[in-house]
Amino acid sequence: MSGKNGIILIDKNEGFTSSDTVRFAGRRLKAGKAGHTGTLDKFASGLLVCLAGSFTRLSSYLTEQDKVYEAVFEFGRETETLDPEGAVCAEGGIPVLEDLESALVGFRGEILQKPPLYSAVHIDGTRAYKRALKGEVPDMPFRRIFIDSLEITGYTAPFLSVRVACSKGTYIRSLARDIAYSLGTVAYVKSLRRLQVGRARIEDAIGVDEIDEDTPVLDDRNSMEALLGITGIRIPDAEVESFLLGRSLKDAGFLAEIEAATPLVCFDSDGRFLGLLKKKEGRWVYGMVNGALRD
Repeated sequence: MSGKNGIILIDKNEGFTSSDTVRFAGRRLKAGKAGHTGTLDKFASGLLVCLAGSFTRLSSYLTEQDKVYEAVFEFGRETETLDPEGAVCAEGGIPVLEDLESALVGFRGEILQKPPLYSAVHIDGTRAYKRALKGEVPDMPFRRIFIDSLEITGYTAPFLSVRVACSKGTYIRSLARDIAYSLGTVAYVKSLRRLQVGRARIEDAIGVDEIDEDTPVLDDRNSMEALLGITGIRIPDAEVESFLLGRSLKDAGFLAEIEAATPLVCFDSDGRFLGLLKKKEGRWVYGMVNGALRD
């Protein structure tokens, strides 16, 4: 496969969709294709984990990671989309700091959350936002999420600055809405920035305009282990060709003594990423193979 194959950490700009950002990055990298591991709203900025070339097949393994955000909630106003792009649809009072501090206690740990009406969640086979654009108000299902930490970093009424560490599937827009509702008022997310995805940090990201075909990507053992948070294994040299061709693993003796959580991140003796293995019904199967190395 021609072009770059690997992972690149991008600092997404406000006003651009995640899809537009990775397409632009893919063209700059001259990658055959590009994707990402989790959508960041158009109005938001921050860390977007971009997968280039054959690494797009890693997407399903990286979307499960926790996230860290910093956000500003504006109290006293709610918009239809719960972000700055929507029209104001409700107004309310401005809470005092002491009440906000008390309210946040109830939003730490495991909670149930309804996604925003304007979201990509499927309702009866149709994206919720598409139904909302038609004037429909579908019943959004509750989701179980986990808020690891929720801390106030500043408050100049009506603007509350927070830092949130949360599980996959958490909507910061819903969090702002629900905190406000618990205080008998309304709010929306005025600004949002993603700081971390799993172990990947915004400090290690680059602007999309800085990307070109010479931009290095993360594709070696040390980088992959650090990013995935999983210890890798080295595939014996004699087994590498069979691995890359996806041949049966039933006689792969090097796997016999391994008792590890899956997926296993696999490398060759030079530290090149070969693919992933996972357990299925008690046996090892391929999660993905880095097809770029077959070329």
